[in-house]
Amino acid sequence: MPQPSRSATGRSDLPAPPPLRPPVGRSLAAAFVCTVIWLGAAAPFARPACGQSPPAKPAAGPDALALVEKIGARIASYPKLESWQARASSTTSRMTSDWKPKGTTVTEKIVTVNGGLWSEEILSATETEDGKTRDVTRKAQEEARDRAAQQKRSTDEERKSDQRSRGRRSLDMTRDEVLPFGPEKRGGYDFTVEGAADLDGSPAFVLRSRSRVRSDEKLEGLYYVDPETGDVRRAELTLAKKPGPLKRMEMEVDFRILPEGYQVMTKAVMRIHVGLVVKNIRVEAIETYSEHQIR
Repeated sequence: MPQPSRSATGRSDLPAPPPLRPPVGRSLAAAFVCTVIWLGAAAPFARPACGQSPPAKPAAGPDALALVEKIGARIASYPKLESWQARASSTTSRMTSDWKPKGTTVTEKIVTVNGGLWSEEILSATETEDGKTRDVTRKAQEEARDRAAQQKRSTDEERKSDQRSRGRRSLDMTRDEVLPFGPEKRGGYDFTVEGAADLDGSPAFVLRSRSRVRSDEKLEGLYYVDPETGDVRRAELTLAKKPGPLKRMEMEVDFRILPEGYQVMTKAVMRIHVGLVVKNIRVEAIETYSEHQIR
């Protein structure tokens, strides 16, 4: 049987319960903690069905530096993604200690990114807890309108910080953070090729990054790379250093390349565990994107 994908921590046996802008005036970890507290709050990877032959693996592992340079050149070739729109389905769950949902909010929406502004048209929203589901569409719509109005009144730096704290941001604003393969960024990381893997039925090289600076401002983990094109198809990341209250933070992002050549997110997953004095807060947030339109 094919081996399952590994997490950013290198383990394949994590319990099944975890889009992006630079923080301003606070650390990346602090922003994640704020997100969890505000909410009051890696999906299993696909495996081929039994009986199917696994796809051919890349014939030989590349040199890590050569692979990093190939990825960096490929990323530099993408057209700049400034304004786009996509349909999004968002599921946010407050989790028990064994990572079972105890309350879940499901939202369907249209996400629009226009330069530095991110807005959401809420189509529907439901909240389920204790076996009871209620419609919270109107509340979600009001919150989305308030956020959009606040963005327009805010400075660029305030908008970037707000988008990060809510875990929703434009790919271009975080490319260097999530994909640190450009010449000016990759020197801050050690890279090793872990081998080959099957990702959703296609072969991929697995590249591990480790930040040379142990900081809650840095991300590190695994990248699944198309052996032919150098496209990063998935990133599984965690913080290089977790502050005291943050017990767990895992982020998984899937990418695809549109026919026009743009790199877009198709799925983002975040799992966070914050241990406070009076309670532990665990959240899993999953957001999928489809029907991308470049504006």
